[in-house]
Amino acid sequence: MANFPKPSRNKLPPPPPPTEATDNLSQPEHAPGTFVDGRTLRATGRTTQFTTRITEELQRDIKVWTAQNGMKLNDFVERAFQALKKEMGN
Repeated sequence: MANFPKPSRNKLPPPPPPTEATDNLSQPEHAPGTFVDGRTLRATGRTTQFTTRITEELQRDIKVWTAQNGMKLNDFVERAFQALKKEMGN
């Protein structure tokens, strides 16, 4: 078995005398700010996945239209469904 030397421990210099230390311990503590995760800002309560097959052309058209109008795909589907229900009288 090989004999490896013990690693040398670098010793820290002695701490400064109390007269040179800062007085930050006597100052009040600041409360941590509330952290807001970006995901919670986007949370919409939608938890069910909806998957369907459509043509590539329709998908491209929908994606382009929603991007141009600053809308998400799920908002588009909800609004399209509501408009169709209203149009059909249900």
